[in-house]
Amino acid sequence: MHSNNLHDTVTIRIFGQEYKVKAGGNEEHIQSLTRYVNKKVFDVQQQGFAVSTMELAAIVMLDLADEVAKAQSDLREYKESISGKVDQLISTIDSGSE
Repeated sequence: MHSNNLHDTVTIRIFGQEYKVKAGGNEEHIQSLTRYVNKKVFDVQQQGFAVSTMELAAIVMLDLADEVAKAQSDLREYKESISGKVDQLISTIDSGSE
């Protein structure tokens, strides 16, 4: 990846193809995401599920979407759990102050 200033484009390589993306001042984050995507691509290739580049891309995208959906669900459950605990604490405090 190459960048001359914080707002330049960064060249990344995914699926063996080069792409230019805006760095937005966060080149290291983009590099990290690129490494993660390439690891997913490698993992799918090793499993032998994809025949063509398009199949590989589709399987990787579905895998990443599944990870996002699970993370969103976990976050929602965590928020609900925290909210319930906060409500319990408020109730305990309120009943103790009466």
